[in-house]
Amino acid sequence: MKKRLTALLLALMMLVSLAACGEGGLSLDPNKGGSDDDVITPDEDGVAVGYEGDTLRTEFFDMKVENPQTSEEYDGLTPSEGYKFLAVDLTLYNYTNSSVPMYDTDFEVVWDVDDDDAWAWPECDETVGSDGEVEYSVKSEKQLPVEFSLGIHKTETGVLLYQVPEDSTDFIIAFYEVFEPEKEGGDPEYGDAFYVMFSA
Repeated sequence: MKKRLTALLLALMMLVSLAACGEGGLSLDPNKGGSDDDVITPDEDGVAVGYEGDTLRTEFFDMKVENPQTSEEYDGLTPSEGYKFLAVDLTLYNYTNSSVPMYDTDFEVVWDVDDDDAWAWPECDETVGSDGEVEYSVKSEKQLPVEFSLGIHKTETGVLLYQVPEDSTDFIIAFYEVFEPEKEGGDPEYGDAFYVMFSA
């Protein structure tokens, strides 16, 4: 978990350095990759930016964010005071020849790039198992699983559910490529960054 938090902080610092914020909103310049089928790939700086409905191609899979909605209630759940739910449909397609281990925390939402605390991971329940370890599970059956394997040439679709401030309207879903260290006990390596911008 410590490595994940370090990776997140480094990635958010990268996002802040790349973003130019307008008054009261988020602003990044979109870039299109050279693909003939309108798939967005990273530019020479290792950054890919798209919008709702765009397909972004990572080293591991294609990703698409659609149907963003905010609400005061979701599938019988209610958010904390001062917050609302943000739900987006995420579709992943593994175009590679290897299964990809996935976690819902691979996708965080950012609502203010000028505030280091203005981000969240998807909603989940935490329980302590019989072995004393913390176990994570989704709050709604509609959500993307907390952990799953994205098989070869397989597609996975589910909801990413976040709690965001009541007054927030503009969002970025961020994914950062992280590679296992070559040496055991070494630090992970970071690849390209992918951002999907939208209002809800």
